[in-house]
Amino acid sequence: MVDTGELKDSDIRRLARRVVDPSAAEPFGVYVLRAAEPDAELGRFVERTVFLETFGNTPELLADEYAPYEPTSIFICVIDHLRLLPAGVMRILLPSEVGFKSLNDIEPWWGEPARVVIRRTGLDIDLERTWDIATVAAMAEYRGKAMAGLISIGLYQAATMMARSCGIEWTVAILDMPVYRMIRKLNIPFFGYKGVPPLPYLGSPSNLPVWCHISPEEERRLALSNPKMYQILIEGTGLEPALRPVDLRGIESLVA
Repeated sequence: MVDTGELKDSDIRRLARRVVDPSAAEPFGVYVLRAAEPDAELGRFVERTVFLETFGNTPELLADEYAPYEPTSIFICVIDHLRLLPAGVMRILLPSEVGFKSLNDIEPWWGEPARVVIRRTGLDIDLERTWDIATVAAMAEYRGKAMAGLISIGLYQAATMMARSCGIEWTVAILDMPVYRMIRKLNIPFFGYKGVPPLPYLGSPSNLPVWCHISPEEERRLALSNPKMYQILIEGTGLEPALRPVDLRGIESLVA
C-alpha cells in the first residue's frame, strides 16, 4: 500500500490515468476499485485529505480505524476526467466475519450494542444482504455551488445501482450531521435508530448512526415524493452528460 500522505499530483494523475476510460466524453466518471488494487490509493487519498482538513484525523488514525476492514473494502471513486484527479470517494464495506464498522462502533461511542438499537427500532436487518457506507468524502474544490452536489449524488447513485444489482437490501452508515441533513433534503431514504442521538465521533462534533432499506416500498415512496431523485438513484439516469455512471458489468464478481 502506498503512503497516501506522500503522494504527489503526478502520482495521483498517473493512477487516475490507469483507471479512466480513455473513450469517456463526460467531464467526470464513476469507477469501482478494490482495496487490494494499487489504484485504490485514489480513494484513500481523498479520505485522508478531506478527513484531515475537516476533522483533524491524521493518516495514522485513519489507518488504525480502517485496518480491520481493508480486506472487505471497495472504493467508489468519482474522477475528474479533465484534470485526472479524484473528486470524491465512498468506501463500502462488504459482509464478513469482521462485521461492519458503522455497527461495531455504536456500542463504544453510543453505549449500546448495535443489536439492541436495531431491535428497538423494529428492524430485521439481514447482515448478509447489507453494505456499510464507511466513508463519504468530496475534495474541497468540488463542494462549491458550481458542482451543485454532483459528486455526492453521483456516489450515492453508484452505490444504489450496485447494491440493487448485487441483491443488497440494507445499507448502514455513521454520518456527519451536515451530510445527513443534505441527503435527507434530497429524499435519499436514510433514517436514524430509535433512541440514538447525534454525538461526537472521530473528530466530528455531531454524527448519527443511520440505516437505509432498499425495498420496493421505499422505491415507490421515492418515486412519488421525488421523481427526479428516483430517476437518478433507481433508474440510473439524469446526471449525464456531466457524469459517466458506474459500469455494472462484472460488479457481482468484483464485490464477491
